[in-house]
Amino acid sequence: MEEANNTEQKAHYIEFSEDPQKVGNIFNELSGDINELDFNERTQKVKEKKDPIEIVYSISGKLFVLGIIVTILLSIDVYARSADNNSLFANLPICPYLSYGIENYDNAECKTPLMISSEVTAKKEKLEKQIIENLVILVPKLMQSLNIVNSPKVQFIEEHTGNSRISITDAVQNFLDVKNKTSYRGADIECQTFSIDEKGVFSVSCQVYGGSLLAPIGLGTKTSRETAMEFITRLSDPKNNLQLLSYPKTLDISEFSSPEGFKNIFLTQTSLNLKLQYLVVNKM
Repeated sequence: MEEANNTEQKAHYIEFSEDPQKVGNIFNELSGDINELDFNERTQKVKEKKDPIEIVYSISGKLFVLGIIVTILLSIDVYARSADNNSLFANLPICPYLSYGIENYDNAECKTPLMISSEVTAKKEKLEKQIIENLVILVPKLMQSLNIVNSPKVQFIEEHTGNSRISITDAVQNFLDVKNKTSYRGADIECQTFSIDEKGVFSVSCQVYGGSLLAPIGLGTKTSRETAMEFITRLSDPKNNLQLLSYPKTLDISEFSSPEGFKNIFLTQTSLNLKLQYLVVNKM
């Protein structure tokens, strides 16, 4: 009985032999079993099988960064286009970009769209103001021209010339039509003294106004002498039914300044004393 019990107890324990060769064999077998367990391979397989949530999280992170970059760029664009000064952009090569979309505008000063809009609005308001001021001057001038035609003296001469005579009204109106063919609708030529007879010969004194003698080439302004020469050329045109009986010997030009409304834009003046013949048009 005691031997049987001893046998059962030995079954639960590993017997270690005193033989060193046998002990070495046991450790060799254990090390071989451990080497067969490839932990790196298992870890790699786990890494290859990523969770879909991790994939979505990774993509979301990249999109978030991209969104931030786009937002920053758009914010810079909005600021550049809405800024009321160009102190931050004057030295940067983005002038064409700032005026992109604005046709026929050379953005040499690197202005922002808001600055360009303010500049154009100011020019528009100035132009509208000048138009109103010019109308205030030109309308009375037109009324004055009509008053000359309808003046009592003209009416008296016309009444006493008869049908066989020329029409004084037609002669004066024809002269005024030629005078008013200027860029200022005749406001740059003032004719005040008329003397006309029944034969259609009349004398008139005029003051012609113009721009500066030192105006830059290509600006489009004319001096009073140039305007006077063009006026004389038109009067000499047979199509206007007028004939110059005497040409001015000289066309003197002098400086001019006036605080009056429309005249303040003129800087030179030339005096003209003209003698003309009105040519009667045969009406069929």
